[in-house]
Amino acid sequence: MIEKSFERKFILRFTGIVLTGMGVIALLLYIAIPSSEIRRYADAIQSFIEADDALSGVIRAALIVESIVISGVVVLVAVLASHKIAGPVYSLQRVINELVNTRKARPITFRSYDQLQNTARSFNTMINGLNEHFRAISDAYEEFERARKEIDNTPESAARLKEKVDNLGKAIERFRV
Repeated sequence: MIEKSFERKFILRFTGIVLTGMGVIALLLYIAIPSSEIRRYADAIQSFIEADDALSGVIRAALIVESIVISGVVVLVAVLASHKIAGPVYSLQRVINELVNTRKARPITFRSYDQLQNTARSFNTMINGLNEHFRAISDAYEEFERARKEIDNTPESAARLKEKVDNLGKAIERFRV
């Protein structure tokens, strides 16, 4: 039900957020180490060892900041992603209730970035079909009522009434789900 492109985008965004956070930590560590001492990778390791006490506070602070930022971003992304799904589900429920209560429903529309776009198209097709069937039954019933009021016990009026009853039966038969 959820499109594969949405899943891929979500995973890529989440991975990007985590990698950005790791980059921020690496940048903080790079800034905390005196750059004049770093000439090679081994020098960087030696600098970490020598500056252990000074860096442990920076590392702790960076990890705390990273945890807070990533947690906040994950919550934000989760809320936005859930709205892409929950919003359309809410709209579908509203239109279904409208259809049940009034026997008429307007087409459903979703925001362009919402999931379930295909479901909306299918649902709108179903609503159009139901509205057509309701209209056909209503028209057939109105014709039946007109014929019933015009009955005058002649064979022709009885035949007209029978024809209208048959039309109403056909309209109801086509409506079956």
